[in-house]
Amino acid sequence: MSRRPLPLPDQPNPYRTMERTHLFDSPWIRLRRDRFQHRKGVEGIYPVCGFRRTACGVVALDEEDQVVLVGQWRYPLEEYSWEIVEGGGQADESPFDCIRRELAEEAGLQAQVWEPLLYANLSNASSDEEAFLFVARDLSPDPHGHQPDAEEELRLHREPFGDAVARVLSGELRDSLTVLGLLALQARRSGLTEPLDPALLERFFQRPDQHPSAGRARWDNLEG
Repeated sequence: MSRRPLPLPDQPNPYRTMERTHLFDSPWIRLRRDRFQHRKGVEGIYPVCGFRRTACGVVALDEEDQVVLVGQWRYPLEEYSWEIVEGGGQADESPFDCIRRELAEEAGLQAQVWEPLLYANLSNASSDEEAFLFVARDLSPDPHGHQPDAEEELRLHREPFGDAVARVLSGELRDSLTVLGLLALQARRSGLTEPLDPALLERFFQRPDQHPSAGRARWDNLEG
C-alpha cells in the first residue's frame, strides 16, 4: 500500500531539560523528576517513569484458531484479568527470546511458527515503556514449560479468536497488550497487511542493550 509520509514537525523538540533527579529505582521501574524549559519560556516539572523490562506479548493460536489466554490477579487494579501470554524482557534478552520463554513458563507451550505483529509505545505521556507483539502458531507442549513465578497463580483458557476480539470490543478484555494484539491481528485478517518498518522489525530480535535509541538508554549518565 502506497501512502504519503506523515508530516514532519515544523521545529525541533521544544523542551530543554534543565535538571534531572533520580527518585526511585527497582529491578522493574525507575522514576525521575525533570525540570524543563519550553521554547515559549514556560518552565515546569515533568515526572518520568522508566521501564527496565521490555513488554512482550503473543497471540498464540492453536489448530482450531483459539487464542491462549492467561488469567491472573493484577495487583494495581485489584482485578482479575484474562490476557494473552505476556511478560517482561531483560536488557540482555531480545523480545523474541523473552516471549518464547514466557509462552513456555506461563502456558507450557512452544510454537513452530512465529511472526512479528506490532510495536507500540504504551504510555508515552509519562513513561518510555515499549511493547513488542507476536503471533505464534503450530503449538505443542513444551517439556520444560509451565513454571510461573512464585507469586503468580495462573489459569489457562482457550477462546475462539473471533470471540476474543468481541470481548475486546465489549470491554471485557482490557489489558493493553491483549487489546493491541487481538485488534492488530484482526486488522491483518481484514486485509490490512502493511509490513512493519524494517528498522522496527530488526528490534524484535535484538537485545535492548544493543540498541542505543531504546527507551532505557536515555537513562544513562543522568545527574542527581
